[in-house]
Amino acid sequence: MKVIKGHRTLLAEGQRLESAEQPEEAAAVYQQVVDGDPANQEAVDRLLVLYRRAKDYRNELAVIDAALEAIAWRDQSARQKWIDAHPEAARLGKQVLRQLGGEKATGYGTDPMVERLTKRKRFVEGRIEGRKAGKKAGEKAGKNAGENARKNAGKKAGRRKKEPLDGVALNRSEAVEKRRVTAGERRQSAEEKRRRAAGERSEAAAERKRAAAEEKRLQAEAAKAAKAAKAYPPLFVVSLRYFLSPGRIDTLLEKHNAYLDKHINAGDFLVAGRQVPPTGGIIIARGKDREAVERIMKQDPLVKQKLASVDIVEFAAGKTAKGFRL
Repeated sequence: MKVIKGHRTLLAEGQRLESAEQPEEAAAVYQQVVDGDPANQEAVDRLLVLYRRAKDYRNELAVIDAALEAIAWRDQSARQKWIDAHPEAARLGKQVLRQLGGEKATGYGTDPMVERLTKRKRFVEGRIEGRKAGKKAGEKAGKNAGENARKNAGKKAGRRKKEPLDGVALNRSEAVEKRRVTAGERRQSAEEKRRRAAGERSEAAAERKRAAAEEKRLQAEAAKAAKAAKAYPPLFVVSLRYFLSPGRIDTLLEKHNAYLDKHINAGDFLVAGRQVPPTGGIIIARGKDREAVERIMKQDPLVKQKLASVDIVEFAAGKTAKGFRL
């Protein structure tokens, strides 16, 4: 709890520094949050925006890699822990999820943050490789220019030696030629600086435009994800396992079926039926949260009589069949 409170304080401080136009200090504060929690979405998003504006692609890539690694480790640990504790329910839930969403359906759904970070990582890696290629091309061009200048100077020196001039005239001619070459080099250097400055300004303007577009896209994706979360309520695979033989369970079927009808009519249950062979039952439920579904399942006559156990798997419905509405 202290860590969460500390992170909230740091996030508020980072936002204050951004408002005060102190991006470097804000980045340092957000980095403290990311160092403690690499998958903190708010801190990661703000830190990436600041590094993007500063064109600090290497630090941006480091933040992205750390966040992706933390998310993967967290999801894998949580998934394996639950599977180890509920192997039968995990197997049944996997079968139902495949029927609902295909072979790639999982109990965790698609993580918009992972998709966004992966896409940005490809872009940042491209920018880094582009800079390396540009630097190599510049070094090669400079080397070629120097070589050409030396060759030209050698040719001119050779021509001067062949001219029938006395010592005084030769020295004067060399001084004039030296001044002319120096003036030309200065003009060329000034022109090169102007071109380089113009190119940097153009690149900075383009980068600001890309950063603004990326920030706008992130906001649109966040709004879309929020809308999707409202459109698709949390779903749950409920697995009932009988403690008695089906014949003895049948004595309570009338009350159990009345209980199922009540919650199907109320929209709490979408699908309900017995397993094959009839060692238990499966219910596809929906609700505000897991606690709400647990409260409903405690009212099942079989559960109240302690004749059946309950396992609940929550999942996010990212896709549905045509014509099927949740």
